[in-house]
Amino acid sequence: MSGPKNENVYRDIFEQSPIGLMIFDRQGKIIEANDSTLRFLRAGRDKIIGLSYSDLKDTRVSSLIGKGLSGEASDYEGPYNTTVSGLTLQVRIRVNPLFDNSGVFGVTLIFEDLTERKKTEEKLAVTLSDIRIAQEALEENEVKFKTLFESAGEAIFLMDDRVFLECNPKTEEMFGCKREDIIGASPVDFSPETQPDGVPSSQKAFQKIQAAFAGKTQTFDWLHCRKDRTNFDAEVTLTSVTLNGKALLQAIVRDISGRKRAEEEIRKLNEDLEQKVVLRTEELKATNTYLENTNRDLLLTLEELKSTQAQLVQSEKMAVLGQLIAGIAHEVNTPLGAIISSNEGIQSVFREDWEKLLCEFADLDTQERETWKKIFTKGSIFPDFYDSSEERKNRKIIRETLQNLGFPSSEFLSENLAELGIKIEDIPDLVQGIHKEKFPTLVANAYNLSGILRYSNVVREAASKAARVIRALKTYVYQDHTGISLIDIREQMDLVLTLYYNKVKQGVEIRRNFADNSLVKGQADQLTQVWANLINNAFQAISYQGRLDLESHIKDDYLIVSVTDNGPGVPKEIQDRIFEPFFTTKEKGEGSGLGLDICRKIVERHQGKIDFDSSPGRTTFRVHLPLAEKILI
Repeated sequence: MSGPKNENVYRDIFEQSPIGLMIFDRQGKIIEANDSTLRFLRAGRDKIIGLSYSDLKDTRVSSLIGKGLSGEASDYEGPYNTTVSGLTLQVRIRVNPLFDNSGVFGVTLIFEDLTERKKTEEKLAVTLSDIRIAQEALEENEVKFKTLFESAGEAIFLMDDRVFLECNPKTEEMFGCKREDIIGASPVDFSPETQPDGVPSSQKAFQKIQAAFAGKTQTFDWLHCRKDRTNFDAEVTLTSVTLNGKALLQAIVRDISGRKRAEEEIRKLNEDLEQKVVLRTEELKATNTYLENTNRDLLLTLEELKSTQAQLVQSEKMAVLGQLIAGIAHEVNTPLGAIISSNEGIQSVFREDWEKLLCEFADLDTQERETWKKIFTKGSIFPDFYDSSEERKNRKIIRETLQNLGFPSSEFLSENLAELGIKIEDIPDLVQGIHKEKFPTLVANAYNLSGILRYSNVVREAASKAARVIRALKTYVYQDHTGISLIDIREQMDLVLTLYYNKVKQGVEIRRNFADNSLVKGQADQLTQVWANLINNAFQAISYQGRLDLESHIKDDYLIVSVTDNGPGVPKEIQDRIFEPFFTTKEKGEGSGLGLDICRKIVERHQGKIDFDSSPGRTTFRVHLPLAEKILI
């Protein structure tokens, strides 16, 4: 074996590697970890050595190590939750079993912190105590480091400023040649004449080697060629190391041909996606007539599906298809209505008052424009949802404050300020230096012009809601269990209520009382669909005039979410049928009869249940879901 001959070679490679390296014994406990590992994990050696793989917080990585102890090599790239420091890192991991005559005697774990890759450029310093410990344990551990070097999943070279001095078996596999073909050769011998950017390989290799010898770790893409002169894309990391007092380079080569192909495919997909986004954006700008026609077509489709219900029930496949199409019509009606209403609001500004509004703005002086800007900025923000009692209280306080300051008393003025989100504490700053007679005109001008952005935000949110509903229905049909996440029920309720803001702000009193812990685990789109169905049904039951109570509380290991309205109630003779598919009490064309059936199936897939009780003046639907720390989906 040619190249450097020193009993510290493999230990030095292990300690000075810019990628994280760990060794687990056959019981799955960590017995060695290099400095890169400790730095990446933000943990001391005493916290790492002796830790068992079964104690690791991230089950994805612990399962890889378990496979390695069974003799199976594996790779992983993605997020990693550290056990000691509690960090979330983006990493690339390779797990390899270590074999001797008795079989698997341990596992090596190689990983790279992609979150802070540039930090790998820092030189890895070895302290005197590390050297002393390494020297004392060298004879016992050298075979482990040699095995790590030879079993690594990436090609590893040792080289001086001209030629390769040593390589591992993976190098022979990657380059399609024998070790003797590599030792003594230079990087240029395994490279095409020029790199993809047109720079000669010899020139570019010289620059990278010199920079690495200067102490700056080099990580870069490189076009290599095998012995048969076929090319492949690689990622190369050059790091300066010191072996037996001599400065050398360690080169780690990873074949990224597959990643390059995937990146090219992603680029093409992104281009296609951008074109589709442009088309969808243009569709959102279509006229109200187009939206109404689309809605009418969906309702006609629903009626056709209902007329053939008997045949659909006989075929399970056709029944699922019927539920999918009808569900889309049922769930998309609300965001389509929000888009139509908001678009009409935007057009009304330009159709009626825009010239007057611009003239009024032009007449404002510098101080008035500053006040106008503050009010306009408030009005441009997507509005929070308030219940009517809170809004009425805020309007009254604003009206009384303006009267006390000598400004004209105007219900219209106080209503505009309250709807824009102006608080009582904002009033003194807004009216300072403003002529009392001109203030109502200034507020009305800012309110009307900022309405364009408010309506635009509603269109954006409604379009996003429609997309999420369609995606949720698709997931429902195929029973897709991906996308499980931690969900705050309060945030989902606020999202649904926001879409109804303009329709219910004057006529519905909404009271919310949620438990501090309102967290469950599940598929967010599907649970949002449940709340949207229940809240929409409640609004329709009270004809958008009345009271809606949204509550949650904990009982045993369940979060119970209730939606209560003060409408006429569900007649007793049909209470046993309201969860049946296609059963509805709404007027023809207003409902498919699938909403509550879909809600029930979604809740049951989340290991919960839905029930209700109803009497004249009070109807409550309750959804029982396991708390986040108890649920297993």
